[in-house]
Amino acid sequence: MIRALDRDGVAAKVVALSGRPLLAGYRAGDPQGSVGVRFANGPFLDIFGESATPAALILQGSLSDLESLAGAKGWAFRSHRRETITDPAQDQPWSMLMFRRGQGLLTQISAIEYADDPAPWALPDFSGPLYPPDSPPDAGTRLRRVWVGAQDLPEAAGSLAALGFVAAGPVHSEFPPHDGTLYRGPRADLVLFSGPDGVARLDIDGRELQRIALTADLALVAGEA
Repeated sequence: MIRALDRDGVAAKVVALSGRPLLAGYRAGDPQGSVGVRFANGPFLDIFGESATPAALILQGSLSDLESLAGAKGWAFRSHRRETITDPAQDQPWSMLMFRRGQGLLTQISAIEYADDPAPWALPDFSGPLYPPDSPPDAGTRLRRVWVGAQDLPEAAGSLAALGFVAAGPVHSEFPPHDGTLYRGPRADLVLFSGPDGVARLDIDGRELQRIALTADLALVAGEA
């Protein structure tokens, strides 16, 4: 998820470099809402306007499993469960878990579990084509890697391993941050490097090697092997 003052400008850059269509996302009574791009392998960017904050990494999975893992690891978190909503007008098609502050890279990661019930997808706030989790993969541009920085590399490496990412050796890039450790994931891979905690770069397929700045803290790179 990205929050940027120039929502449309950021979205236009992603569309131009990826060749993926621009899709409507969250509305929440706001005529602007969010827009985004869904990549061929399933991950998507959800781009909001009106404020500028670092990009967040949101992983899809079972909240119950993650809550159990967090308890075993001593990770502080808070959950927002769909089943606790009593007002049908406030319904939503997912539950979310967010790690509390002061936990390094982990604080920049959240988790989402989609509802099996199709009803909330028809609600005006959530009916945009960006969100449904059952969109089939296609042969277009994929999100290949997400570069995440950590000030405490051993702690972050342990957290990623616990979350199911598998270390796969060093990687080098022509573009900053240049060097890191690859972690294989089910939808896209991560590259962990020494730097400020959080998401710093997205790598996508592309025929021509290019790098563009999406925000002051986030870059998009296409075409790097």
